[in-house]
Amino acid sequence: MPTNSQTVLELTNATDQDVQVYITLDATPGCIQNVADLTFVTNSVNNLQGWFTLAPNGLVSYIPPEGVGVNGNFAFGTLPINCPTDAFPNGVNLAEFILNNSFQGLGAQETIDISAVAGVNCYIQFSMSGGGAWNAGATEPNVTEFENKSLNDNCGQVGVYPYGCDDCTRRVVPPECTGPPPPPPYGNCQSAPICNVQRDASTAGGTVSITFMGFA
Repeated sequence: MPTNSQTVLELTNATDQDVQVYITLDATPGCIQNVADLTFVTNSVNNLQGWFTLAPNGLVSYIPPEGVGVNGNFAFGTLPINCPTDAFPNGVNLAEFILNNSFQGLGAQETIDISAVAGVNCYIQFSMSGGGAWNAGATEPNVTEFENKSLNDNCGQVGVYPYGCDDCTRRVVPPECTGPPPPPPYGNCQSAPICNVQRDASTAGGTVSITFMGFA
């Protein structure tokens, strides 16, 4: 199998305020499994979690070593949480990604999305350039950017899992939250399976840029 170009993961703060960014890695074989490998992470919670402060209009980027993937998520202002808190009454959304995973073999896909399953505390935008084309299924064959909206306004948004919709078009095992504070009522799920944006991992390359647009 030929060596693939590596996809660059880029994170930008589009606001005029510092933002505390938390990264959680998934312990996926073949992917980095220690936040110490990410030079921009300044504080470790454990091997798989860490955080850093991203300055106004700041940018960090990462390219894993050739043949190594990266699987994880970014959360803003807090570690990922499953239920609302007093500080985050509408919960927290995540920017999720698995990139450079062609080592997983035939059929492997690079995949990106915004998960609002546990709520929304901020606005996140993805934009993609270079490498193979990204899609969100047959109805969305060429996706170049996507973003989330407020808590119950993500139905119809490509690349977004709406609030409580852990299977994109339905609720299977959503977070069980009783409060306090009481969780906001759920809205609608997607009518089509457009939550994951993906491409064949053999077409890796270019840049996946995640932009923090501000708190909701």
